[in-house]
Amino acid sequence: MNVLSALKRWRIVALIAVLVVIAGGAFVVYGNITGTESGELEEDQQLVAVRRGDLINEISVSGSVSFPERENMTFGSKGVVAEVLVKEGERVSAGDVIARLDAETIARLEREVTEASAARRDAQDELEDLVSPPDLAVAEARQAVALAQDALDDANDALNEILSPTDLQISDIASRVAAAERELQDAEDALEDEMETPSELEIAQAARSVVEAEIALADLEDPLSSLEIALANDRVANAEVALQDATEALQKYESGLDDEDVSKDLADARQDLETGRTNLANAQTDYTVAQRDWDTRISDAQKTLDDAGQAYADTFDRWLGIVQPPDSLDPDYEAALEGYGVDLDALFSEPNRGAGLSFGESVPLDSPDTAWNETHVHVWLHFSRQDLEPTCDPDDLPTSVRICIEEEFRSTGEAYQDAIDGKAKADADARNALAAAQASIDSSQSAIENAEERIEDLTEPIDPIVLTEMESAVRVADEDLTDARQSLADLLNPSDALEVAADLREIEVARATLADARERLAELNEPEDAATIEELTAKVELARANLEDLKSQQTELLSGENRPDYPAAFHAVAVARLTLAQREEDLDDLLNDPDPIDLDLLTAKVEAAQTLLEESQERLADASGLRAPSDGFVSRVDAEEGEDIEATDVVAVLVDTAIVEIDGSVDEIDVLSIESDVAAEVKMDALPDQTMTGKVSFVGAEAIEQQGVVSYPVRIETDLPPDLKAPEGLSAVAAIILSRETDVLLIPANAIRGTFDNPFVHLMVNDEPVETPVSLGSSDDFWTVVIDGLNEGDMIVAVAPEGQDVEFFAEREEEGNGGGGPRRRRQ
Repeated sequence: MNVLSALKRWRIVALIAVLVVIAGGAFVVYGNITGTESGELEEDQQLVAVRRGDLINEISVSGSVSFPERENMTFGSKGVVAEVLVKEGERVSAGDVIARLDAETIARLEREVTEASAARRDAQDELEDLVSPPDLAVAEARQAVALAQDALDDANDALNEILSPTDLQISDIASRVAAAERELQDAEDALEDEMETPSELEIAQAARSVVEAEIALADLEDPLSSLEIALANDRVANAEVALQDATEALQKYESGLDDEDVSKDLADARQDLETGRTNLANAQTDYTVAQRDWDTRISDAQKTLDDAGQAYADTFDRWLGIVQPPDSLDPDYEAALEGYGVDLDALFSEPNRGAGLSFGESVPLDSPDTAWNETHVHVWLHFSRQDLEPTCDPDDLPTSVRICIEEEFRSTGEAYQDAIDGKAKADADARNALAAAQASIDSSQSAIENAEERIEDLTEPIDPIVLTEMESAVRVADEDLTDARQSLADLLNPSDALEVAADLREIEVARATLADARERLAELNEPEDAATIEELTAKVELARANLEDLKSQQTELLSGENRPDYPAAFHAVAVARLTLAQREEDLDDLLNDPDPIDLDLLTAKVEAAQTLLEESQERLADASGLRAPSDGFVSRVDAEEGEDIEATDVVAVLVDTAIVEIDGSVDEIDVLSIESDVAAEVKMDALPDQTMTGKVSFVGAEAIEQQGVVSYPVRIETDLPPDLKAPEGLSAVAAIILSRETDVLLIPANAIRGTFDNPFVHLMVNDEPVETPVSLGSSDDFWTVVIDGLNEGDMIVAVAPEGQDVEFFAEREEEGNGGGGPRRRRQ
């Protein structure tokens, strides 16, 4: 049983108890009646017929009509008002245009809709790619894994070369060292020769050698026909080659595609063309992947270099107050400190470290004569609570209470040097990798062009004109060969061709000998040249430096883990492993189901993009014509044409007349019987002949006390007739229906006698009142429902309330809802 049912039952029980008490006082009187003559009743008694009707229990609430639904009409976009189409107090229908913005704003909003649509499409594509990765992305991921594996193999090879150089590398560096030693010796000899002064005998011998060479050459060149013979020989040789080429070209052209070898060449050329195109596509893909990969590597190396350099510069600032950009600092911290004239032991070895300032002592000012900041160093010395050691052994690492200043310079400097080396290596490797990839592209393109030319040559049909020209070329080449041979025979006459060739070779040798002799004589006659000596000296120094560098490389090659490039190579292997793991993880992410978090994020991104698109479309629609969302009237207009407004500025206030509310209150007894959505009937003084249906929309939780009376606010929602245009403030009365029982037997409560458990009435039987037990139901304090014991039309005795005459019951029988039955009202 719910609270409302229990309350109602309690009220009925209490009512019956009260009636029993009231009836008790009248029972004695009635006892006198029973002793009287038949049909005689007391003055306050009346016979009442048991009737059938409706018992309605309701609460009456008075209030005034108000319209709660008010819409503040805003464009949602800033712009200029082009026109306002309504006035205050004007009634509008749903869909009527209230106002419009200017064309410039509408154009801007159209762009926003386009951009939002593109963003929604991009987000959807991104989500689709996550759920179903495209084949290209999978292929690129596989290629990235392969490249990462190759990079790891290369890094391992490089590390293995450092740890275990091959015999070939050892032999190569040894031969390069030997060659550098010879080059240095030659440079030193040339310098020594340049600095020596030639004797008169040497000059004379050189002059005689020139004369002898000139005489020998003149003797060989004396027969004028020697040159002619050489030219004739060249002509014969060229003619033979031309005839052979013309003949082969003619034969090949006549054979055409019917020749088996030509068909095979054509098939090979077509196969080469397809292979070249495949290789070109692969080479272009390899170049793109390599370029993207090396861009990432170089970017990572640059970031590592920047971070390491900044950490190194911060160390100088932290301990010495020296603020310099990293690229101005020598990575060798000892050289850098020496360059600034810093001696860590001298600066940080004062006996009063950590003792603060003694009495009368002040912090010294920074001296412009030193690179470091004296104030900065003084603060470290006198206010640091940790044990500072200026220098320490590299193996003696600092602890939480002991700081080694030198170790910070050493570690950050070494990290900076490693980062510099790593960046340089990344740049060099990138150049080499991209050059190799470009070479592969060029080679593939060249192969494609050659194959296309071969196909064109092999598939060209026989042209009679070309055939005639080629036959003519053969004849001309044959005639040229005959003429060349005849010219050579005329020149040779009795001479032997072998002797002529030998003479020509001797002439060339004689000319070379003469040139050498003249060069030697010129060198001996030249005065000592300071510029030449300086140049030769520079060559000696360069050769010596090259030899020292190669010897250093040789020592480094054989030193294994002690080599300076070992840490970088070891680090490169570690990075390559991590990169391979990341590429494999990326591939797994593409091949496996997407991460739920990524899926949720992209789904949310699509939903957000859809929401943004819908909002932009709504703003565009409003800017083109801000429309009334419902029927109503305009209570206020806050904008005018030509006015600049913001997105949230109110243009007009629209009152929705479809929803009406009546605010009132009920007492604390009735508030427990009311809850939301309880039905109500509404009447207005302005419409006395109409009853409107409604329901309770709000029951207040806080009491209102006025002059000792406690009440609670309630609100009833109803609908006005469609054709009624009512203003706010009209008075209205709402009847809240608590219960309704239809077609039940009803008797007045003042007719009930007996106790709560055993009630009875006096039923007139043969004009005599007879005590008759009854079963009772609900009551509205006046009428009570009879469940059992009476029939419709039975006459019973009832006592009129104090102060009422016996006609009271007759009057009450005439009341009710249209004659349908009694109704209880409370206000």
